[in-house]
Amino acid sequence: MTKYLLVVFFTVSCLIGNAQRNQEFETDSKGNVIFGKRVKKERYKIAVLTPLYLDSVDLEKNLATIPKFMMPGLDFYQGVQIAADTLRKQGFKLDIYIHDSKSEYLNVQSIIETDRLDSMDLIIGNASVSDLKLLGDFAKSKRINFISAVSPSDAEQVNNPYFTILQPRLASHIEKMHKHINARHPEDNVFYLYGSAQSEKNGLAYFQNDLLNPVPGRFKAIEIKDENWIVNQLKRNIDTNYHTTIFLGVLDPSTTFKYLKVLAPMAEKYNLTVYCMPTTEAIKSLSKTTEFPNLPVYYTTAYIIDKITPASMYIAKKYKARMGGLSSDVVYKGFESLYYFANMMKKYGVPFNDNLGDNSNSFITPYKITPVIDNGVHQFNENKFLYLMRYKNGIMSYE
Repeated sequence: MTKYLLVVFFTVSCLIGNAQRNQEFETDSKGNVIFGKRVKKERYKIAVLTPLYLDSVDLEKNLATIPKFMMPGLDFYQGVQIAADTLRKQGFKLDIYIHDSKSEYLNVQSIIETDRLDSMDLIIGNASVSDLKLLGDFAKSKRINFISAVSPSDAEQVNNPYFTILQPRLASHIEKMHKHINARHPEDNVFYLYGSAQSEKNGLAYFQNDLLNPVPGRFKAIEIKDENWIVNQLKRNIDTNYHTTIFLGVLDPSTTFKYLKVLAPMAEKYNLTVYCMPTTEAIKSLSKTTEFPNLPVYYTTAYIIDKITPASMYIAKKYKARMGGLSSDVVYKGFESLYYFANMMKKYGVPFNDNLGDNSNSFITPYKITPVIDNGVHQFNENKFLYLMRYKNGIMSYE
């Protein structure tokens, strides 16, 4: 009996220990992380990391053009600077520290080790996955909010409520389309087509294991061998008494284009509707009226820049005055990441995590930032807002 009690005690102790290790932050009775007292400040310190590659060019030379590899990081920086100027004119008091994440002498690891980020109220990063992990781990240890503005990677973050992703993960894109399929096409034949790449098999798993959306009744997953395989498998499995919805779970845009060309001739006969991965936005010919005749094509995106709205025109005008050219999407991402969270700090102080769901300070993108909970643990935060794009006969609409 004594031996049995010791075993039970040891088992319970291990479970408690594991639970404590899995949940490193204090929580309330509902499992919500307790962030402690918020502090409002006269001035806020913000660190911004972006790949400028300043060590890779000779700045003493009169460069006729900026090297292309520098432009994404530089555009992000310009977006941040336009936001900073805008906020200061609105009375914000900000100290912004820009770091070149690709510096040979002061890379992300060195920036962290030299304590340059310790006194920050907020860190914003346009960074690679490996750098995101370093920054996420640092943010967690120091309890400073880190905003990943461009990458959809969760950077292997676990139990880190101070890590926020602004670009939704692939799983979130698939959840959005899965929900739409269940709402609009509940009686259809539903086929999930996927390739041999592990990322595409992961996409199928996200669809099948989506806790919020059950798998449709007439569902079948088909691994693609080649174009003829698609046609033969579909013809063999389609029940012509129902319409047919296809989830084309292919990530490479050129391959997606190739398969859409194969599916288009079948569109009218089988009443096809196709949902594609978010990388499909790279297929510019979707706007051509005769490219995929009578085939509705859907995909999700976290970002739409309507060039004629006052907000978009404002940023574009400021960028042109600085750089003399057209603004890329990453300019807007840089602008919004600073503008949105600077407003959050001014309104709520730091940390502002209890109010991440307040998107009243959106400039263009209506963020929907929510905690990602896994097994009762707050893993990180993610923007779940996505547009659903639809093209048919070259005409685009979205919801």
